[in-house]
Amino acid sequence: MPHENTSKWTLDRLLRPNSRVDLILDIDLINDRIDVRNGAVYEVTPQNVVISQTDPLMTRSMVGRELQVTFVGREPVSGEIMRWGWTGKVVNIGDYKFGPAETVQAVYLSVPTTGELSETNARMDYRLTLVSNDHISIQTHPSFGRVVLFDFSAGGVLIGVPAPPQATMGMRLWFTLFFPNFQSPGAQTTINGEAEVVRIGYTPGDQMAKLGLKFHDLDMTATRALQKAINYYMLEEQRLRNRTES
Repeated sequence: MPHENTSKWTLDRLLRPNSRVDLILDIDLINDRIDVRNGAVYEVTPQNVVISQTDPLMTRSMVGRELQVTFVGREPVSGEIMRWGWTGKVVNIGDYKFGPAETVQAVYLSVPTTGELSETNARMDYRLTLVSNDHISIQTHPSFGRVVLFDFSAGGVLIGVPAPPQATMGMRLWFTLFFPNFQSPGAQTTINGEAEVVRIGYTPGDQMAKLGLKFHDLDMTATRALQKAINYYMLEEQRLRNRTES
């Protein structure tokens, strides 16, 4: 949710057409569930942010509903990749003239009031799937042997270890996560912390088992570094998607 230092930037300086926004409708911390729907920005006006219909669809019964609107973008002066957001409402769900001969259904969101737009925490549910050239790796319990990192989020990681896994549900262990420092090419950022084994995926005969690890009590520096990494890769995915669709 928003930090105390609100942004001096207005929405039209940060949010552009074709950018992706995430609408956070519900967060259930007890059951570790979150309802997030995303869409592409059609237009930003003084009254509304107009976005494409979401997946799953937003229904007209949601008009008037309050929600968190977030997006990833660069700070105009420093160029730092950040996640911004505000508390908004669904103003309307209706037609939008997308082109001279095309009308589509769109979601109309309220814009933030002065001082309401601010930097927010990373989406806890967003899982970043890794590819071979991401240069991200993890070290953890030595009894696991060689560890493969499949994905990570602000809440935890999914790793692969040689089978059978030397782990039990609820096991606590220390880890070190390595990824590039995006402000200093060639430099590396490390995050140290404690995690709990919350999922074990293994079938006898498999060569590798998958372990889900949930982070515990990361300090502010580690949390901030992790959020920056997620923001960076989300923006890269958005750019790739825009290039593919254009």
